[in-house]
Amino acid sequence: MKIFFFIKDVSLTGGTERVTVNLASLFASKGHDVTIISYYHGKKEPTYRPSSDVKLKFLLDQSCFDSGHAFSRIKRFVQAFFSVRKFVKTKCKSKDSVIISQNFFSNALIWLSGAASKSIGCEHFKYDVYPAPIRFARNCVYRRFGRIVCLTDKDSKRFSRHLQENRVLTIPNMVASNDSIEVDVSSKTMIAVGRLAPQKGFDMLIYAMKAIAQKNGDWILNIFGEGEQKEYLENLIKDFGLQTHVFLKGYSKNIVNEFARSGFFVLSSRYEGFPLVLVEALGLGMPCVAFDCPEGPSLLLEDGGGCLVPFDRNCDSPNQAGFKQNVERLQESLLFMINNRDFRKQCIAHRDVIKEKLSPEVIYKKWESLLKY
Repeated sequence: MKIFFFIKDVSLTGGTERVTVNLASLFASKGHDVTIISYYHGKKEPTYRPSSDVKLKFLLDQSCFDSGHAFSRIKRFVQAFFSVRKFVKTKCKSKDSVIISQNFFSNALIWLSGAASKSIGCEHFKYDVYPAPIRFARNCVYRRFGRIVCLTDKDSKRFSRHLQENRVLTIPNMVASNDSIEVDVSSKTMIAVGRLAPQKGFDMLIYAMKAIAQKNGDWILNIFGEGEQKEYLENLIKDFGLQTHVFLKGYSKNIVNEFARSGFFVLSSRYEGFPLVLVEALGLGMPCVAFDCPEGPSLLLEDGGGCLVPFDRNCDSPNQAGFKQNVERLQESLLFMINNRDFRKQCIAHRDVIKEKLSPEVIYKKWESLLKY
């Protein structure tokens, strides 16, 4: 079977990009003819590399239209549309071809190209991440797709209210790493990983670190990732005098080694789809502290593995009541994890549960049944 993965820009650093590369490599290992089609090419060297059996094609040798002058952004979008339409009409015509498109932007272009009815549209964000007008437009687009795949049952149910229920399925992210590490419960380092953007809630985490630095000054926090909030977070660290306690480490090519040096992992996100980095941390046996944000963390931590922190969605800025409550609850959970070494040891065993539920074989079987439809 020929499988074409369509994505906005596979060269970038992010969960959707990594999931796409992992799935493409998995499908290729099962004997499929797999190609990743990237509309844009923002980074010279892609962050994540698929297996050698996966073909990689960039339709445009330029960055996406998220920044720059309005005319330039529109021009790049139009170029992407004509490029994908031409590719679909010339390369995806055979009966054994399957299109798997990632997120609303890519799904919209597939719809505009006229190929939605024979395509699978994937959603990696929670249902209400967009405002109501965009959600309405998205639902109209998704009614044309052969299937829509969500990461959680909650989001599948939300989409099913607007689409035919039998066309919406749940397939979560898989544990992509086969690595096994010896968790260092004696380590006094916390680790957080993600794009430096408001979604990831690193501002709330840094606020929480004020109390940690005062009560447990020998503990530090390493935040790995790149993004538009770097300067803001750097200033926040300086304002709170946390330069010796909180460190923005940038992108790591071997995050598994960083997990191995850390005592536990922290997910401070305001929202997620089905957080791949939390899946990876739990799959490695890392004790985890995570906000019960929509969606995903509650499913991953319901049987153990760490602390699930109550979450108030009214937390866009420090001026909102929910922000303060979230910081206080996160502080309590961090302190509990710090002061309970035996609990951290108990969390390690949860990796067997995660690997059993989300192994590549389990996830592939779900996709295989969908591809045969």
